Amino acid sequence: MALKKGYAKVFLWLLVTLFLIPAITLVFAEYGTRQLDQEYSQIFIDDARTQAQDVNKLTAFLQQTPPSSVCGTVPDELLDYQNAVCAQESELWQFWMMDKVAFWTLIGGGVIVLMIVLFGALAFKDRQGQLQSLKLARPFLMLASALAVLVQGGMLVWLSFWGTAFFTQTYYPKLVMAMGLLVLAAMFYMIKGIFKKLPPEEDVEGDVVTREAAPALWSRIDALAARVGTAPPDHIIAGIDTNFYVTEAPLSVNQKGLDGRKLYVSIPLLRQLTTAQADGVMVHELTHLHEGDTASGALLGPKLHRFDQYIYLMRKDISTVMVYYPLCLYRMLFELAWQRNSREREFVADRNAATLIAPAAIVESLIKISAYASYRSEVEQTLFDNKTLHENELGISKAIAQGLPQHVSSPDFIGMMRESNVPHPFDSHPPLTERMRNVGYTVEETGYAAIASELPAESWVDLMPVAAEIEQHLWQKYERDFSSAHEESLAWRYLPEGEEETALVLKFFPPVVWTLKDGSSIELTYQGIVKPQSAELLPWDNIKNINVIKRFTKEVLYLQHVQPNAQGKKRSEIPLPGLNKEIEGFKYTLGYYWQRHQTVQALQQQEQVNAVQN
Repeated sequence: MALKKGYAKVFLWLLVTLFLIPAITLVFAEYGTRQLDQEYSQIFIDDARTQAQDVNKLTAFLQQTPPSSVCGTVPDELLDYQNAVCAQESELWQFWMMDKVAFWTLIGGGVIVLMIVLFGALAFKDRQGQLQSLKLARPFLMLASALAVLVQGGMLVWLSFWGTAFFTQTYYPKLVMAMGLLVLAAMFYMIKGIFKKLPPEEDVEGDVVTREAAPALWSRIDALAARVGTAPPDHIIAGIDTNFYVTEAPLSVNQKGLDGRKLYVSIPLLRQLTTAQADGVMVHELTHLHEGDTASGALLGPKLHRFDQYIYLMRKDISTVMVYYPLCLYRMLFELAWQRNSREREFVADRNAATLIAPAAIVESLIKISAYASYRSEVEQTLFDNKTLHENELGISKAIAQGLPQHVSSPDFIGMMRESNVPHPFDSHPPLTERMRNVGYTVEETGYAAIASELPAESWVDLMPVAAEIEQHLWQKYERDFSSAHEESLAWRYLPEGEEETALVLKFFPPVVWTLKDGSSIELTYQGIVKPQSAELLPWDNIKNINVIKRFTKEVLYLQHVQPNAQGKKRSEIPLPGLNKEIEGFKYTLGYYWQRHQTVQALQQQEQVNAVQN
């Protein structure tokens, strides 16, 4: 239901952004054209009466050939008439022309909607169809959206002039200029989005396991790859994340780029799996290589990443909202097609693993992976929610090993497994129950706990002499990063009490001072804003809203207060003279500190609600 509402909302906004302005322009242009036809006709009739000409004959002519009817191509005998009433760039010509532009813009909007549907349908065909769909849709939608912005921007500028001039016989240059600047801003953001560079590939946390370091592991992979009928991967990466995957997309490990076919294996998960269960997982992943899933994914990934980045940029500014919704609707349809195709490919890989190894092996491996991943997430969430600093070694891996048997025996575990999707960074995975039906092997819910708590006597880790060393240094780094992230999160959560908590907040939110043109300074702290000259502290608790506005050429900090300030005012302004080059840094820091305060407030309110409920 929520998904349907999301699609309906995006589609509704798509219709609004594509058709609202052209529809308003069309209605206004036709209204103005009719009014001008009547006005010009009346002028001709009044003039004919003054000159004692045949008014009835003239009236019949004007009814048959109103002034607006000669705004296009006309016979030679009507050229004088045309020049009198609808010369190029004249008042009537503008209304007539804008009527045509608005009409064809509405038609163009309909074409855009139709093409989005067709491109989405192509993406549902297969993975090759997705490649073709994205290849065609991306340039078409970017170009069509840019044209829509230009045309509708022109309409807004025209409406901002004639909308007031037609009814009040005056116009407002600032309004016209504002509409023009809005169009220029939209074009700037679109060009910026098209040429914006992609961020570098993220470094995968893990170590490359060479053939020399683990010959038995590679031998096992080679044998399984031969059974699948595919070449073995070029690289094996061992890590501690809770997933297995293959990819041909570029990535780096320890700052070193890797090309070709790559297999990622999780050492903690391998410790949970029997040799046969691990064989099933590896055949599953090698099947993705054999079927070309990773090759097509490597081609599609960068294009999709760039497209997503462009969509994100179009969403950030109100001037490009018209561009955002067509792109967004297509992206949502594409994601549905991607997920459906990915589920089908997972079923193919599962069936191959069941055929070459055993149905039980692949199903039991899925149960164990889900159990371990869910419990690890629970352990880490508990540690992260802790409101005190972690001073000692976290021991996440030990905590998981000790608590997993109890976790899998709890009623919550069964509920989680009913909706379980195995974590995977590149594909969407179907629910466990569907995967069991797909391979023809079902485990009753009452049997999940026994399978998940079973520790194998032998595992693939025995084939990897370097496993313990890799695991140890990765866990150490992971826990350092975890503790660092937790420490920063506390700075966002504390309403500090005592020296230790205050010192922690100050570590991430120290006082920041900006010197103004008159020699005074404004200071931002976690407690509030220190005003220039008076050094009065305006606490965040008494600030309802903040905004930095530009008044003429001067920047001003505008504040709305919850309660009247020291001067008894609910609103106040702080001039910021001389911050020209530093104003963006000031606004960023202001928003950052303000957001921390709002986060603290929200957490306090939630704690009060929880206390009342308990």
